[in-house]
Amino acid sequence: MHRFVAGGVVLGTLLLVCMVAPGCFCFSQPSRDIMVEAPPPAAPEKEPAPPPARPAPKAVEEPLPPPPPAVPTPPPAKSAALPPAVVKAIEDLGEKYPGLFVFDKETGLFRFSSDITFDSGSAVVKPGARAALGKLAQILSDDQVSDRRLTIVGHTDSDRVRKADTIARLKSLGKSPDNMGLSEARAEAVAAILKSGGIDSGRIVTQGQGQSAPIADNRSPEGKARNRRVEIYLTSMSGAAPAAKAARPSGK
Repeated sequence: MHRFVAGGVVLGTLLLVCMVAPGCFCFSQPSRDIMVEAPPPAAPEKEPAPPPARPAPKAVEEPLPPPPPAVPTPPPAKSAALPPAVVKAIEDLGEKYPGLFVFDKETGLFRFSSDITFDSGSAVVKPGARAALGKLAQILSDDQVSDRRLTIVGHTDSDRVRKADTIARLKSLGKSPDNMGLSEARAEAVAAILKSGGIDSGRIVTQGQGQSAPIADNRSPEGKARNRRVEIYLTSMSGAAPAAKAARPSGK
């Protein structure tokens, strides 16, 4: 009994010493170092890529409407044949003033020589030509031809306008001091005489074409003389007047 008690005392003492002494192996257990790894940093969230752009639908090109059919320009209306009495009066006038003009009764064309109608480089009608134009106005005022238009066109040769008084006169008339201005002034001078002779101004159209429509070679005096002219076209009032050319060459 005493041994049991003594042994218990000794055992209790040993247990007490182990609990107090550091590093005692009686109750110690191997320590476990638990390494808790921090999770890797989260990658920054990327913005989602936009979906690929869809190609825009192609516009359906509507076919262009077909161009309207070209409307052909009607040719100038041909004048009806002049009454025989009118043709006879014109022919008699031509015989009275030889060389002043030629007349084509088939086309209704008068062609006046500029050299006989005007002085060289001048836009003033000579007295003899003025008298003939006055009588022509009386003939063309007849009721039988009152439905005809008179298109008066001036032409020149290729020489330049040089006379100072002609240049001054053209400027006073508001014309260019060149070939075109001279041809316009001559056509208007003839028209003024025909109007004063009784032809209604609504029947008269004037144009100047300068040297742009020669009928002969300008390299010879004879050719230049033929190119210096004033033409009168008799056409139906319902037809188109001959178109003036846009070119404005210089010359005499």
